[in-house]
Amino acid sequence: MRQNVVRIGREVAEACREAGFFVSLALKSLRFWHRDPPILTVADLAKFAEARAKFVSQITLFGYIKARAGTRYTLLFTDDIYAKSINIAKWEIYLSCLGDIAVFLAARIGSRTGASVEEVRAMALHMVDVILTGEEIPADRPQGFADIHTKFQERAQIAQWADCADGEAAFMGSIAALTEWAPIADELKSLDQRIVRNSIRFKWKQVRDQVDVLLDPDAVIADWRAGGRATVEVAN
Repeated sequence: MRQNVVRIGREVAEACREAGFFVSLALKSLRFWHRDPPILTVADLAKFAEARAKFVSQITLFGYIKARAGTRYTLLFTDDIYAKSINIAKWEIYLSCLGDIAVFLAARIGSRTGASVEEVRAMALHMVDVILTGEEIPADRPQGFADIHTKFQERAQIAQWADCADGEAAFMGSIAALTEWAPIADELKSLDQRIVRNSIRFKWKQVRDQVDVLLDPDAVIADWRAGGRATVEVAN
């Protein structure tokens, strides 16, 4: 499985290199498979959220396109209109992934430490704010991220945090976003929906398994209460 994903990642990077975009993200996301340090601080938490959101959005979007395009896969990146559609999709799916992983991580810390809803909500908002502040405004999303900040604030106000600490409850947004934004014909999406949704579910299951190993909830909440905050160098 690891070899297959690394191979796909390399093919994605090569296709993107030919098209002249997304190269650094395609390459840096392969770090997902390296041994990671423990998550002990709020800064560690935000870095983890940013990296996993980009990895899951990239590998599922490009994996779906590759599965549907077959041998024509790399040719798609030479079509300016289709390449633009891919760029739009990658941002929208990534932003959904980011919101989902931020909710999950904050909820997990709350459930394991007894942190208040206010603390959990503030931590999730902080992660998203710091990460998006570090992103350059992309040409394919010239409106920036103000709408994402607003939507996430609304989500954080009504989130059922206890329900989001385990399982898939936190990840419904990104699961829906993949099928909505992938630049695939609607009639094909309707046929693929179950398989595509399961593909992103599987990637998020891998992330949750990593969280079980890497996250020290007590250390992170102690850092938060001591005033620890994140500064993320975003991998564009």
